[in-house]
Amino acid sequence: MKLELFEKSRELGELLIATDEYRRVQQAESAFNADELAQAKVGEFNQLQKAIQEMMQIPEPDQAAIAAMADRLRHMQAELTEMPSVKEMNEAQTAFSGLLTQVNQVLRFIITGEVEEGGCGGNCSSCGGSCGGAEGCDGCHE
Repeated sequence: MKLELFEKSRELGELLIATDEYRRVQQAESAFNADELAQAKVGEFNQLQKAIQEMMQIPEPDQAAIAAMADRLRHMQAELTEMPSVKEMNEAQTAFSGLLTQVNQVLRFIITGEVEEGGCGGNCSSCGGSCGGAEGCDGCHE
């Protein structure tokens, strides 16, 4: 029985990596990795973050300097999230994460017979149709 479970898990994994959402993540990560400007900005961001952490570890750190560096860090983060390759990567990862959440909700329903608190979210996209008209469902199964 365990072997069959692992085989089915592998099949599920293979199905997941064959989805458009997963392919989008792979393409977005490749584009991000090839984006020299984005890579440089991420490196700068990481260095500044490390500098802030180091500064906070010294006895009686300069709070004004830390605050200024933290503001710069927030500004850099905002710039990064607006860069096309970073934005696409974040959106692609969010979409794939949503797919994984839906799969997990279906598994949870099959195992427990319960949907996640809050029902199925009002449409069949969040429960994959597995809620069977449970409380919180908009009636898509009636």
